[in-house]
Amino acid sequence: DPATPTSPGQSSKNTPIIRFAEVLLIYAEALNEQNGGPTPEAYAAVDRVRTRAGVELLATTSPALSQDAFREAVFEERRKELVYEYQRWFDLARRGPDYFVAKLKAAGKTNAQPKHVHFPIPQRELDLNPNLKQVPAWR
Repeated sequence: DPATPTSPGQSSKNTPIIRFAEVLLIYAEALNEQNGGPTPEAYAAVDRVRTRAGVELLATTSPALSQDAFREAVFEERRKELVYEYQRWFDLARRGPDYFVAKLKAAGKTNAQPKHVHFPIPQRELDLNPNLKQVPAWR
């Protein structure tokens, strides 16, 4: 399309960018959930990220993690690897309100509430469409 800007920065479109490290961490998390615990392939995916970062391998430091412990290790890896990429809120929110609030309060964010895992519907949208109802927690 000749009307398309040559650079994504010149476009008004929101183009998501996903790094290979994130793909590897998603893959490791999926393997852990699918198999009821970490597999050697899941460890290898996390360790590829850690090798590139120059960090000791997870398979070396924690070779026999349970499903829950591996899940938490992947989430911590995501926190460190994806810092400043605006992924943390989504990671915390998808774990549920209790996890969300506990992690934020542990980080010193004392105003965290369970309702913050949902976005409120903008008032303009509620005014334009009488069939819409505000998210219960935001009423």
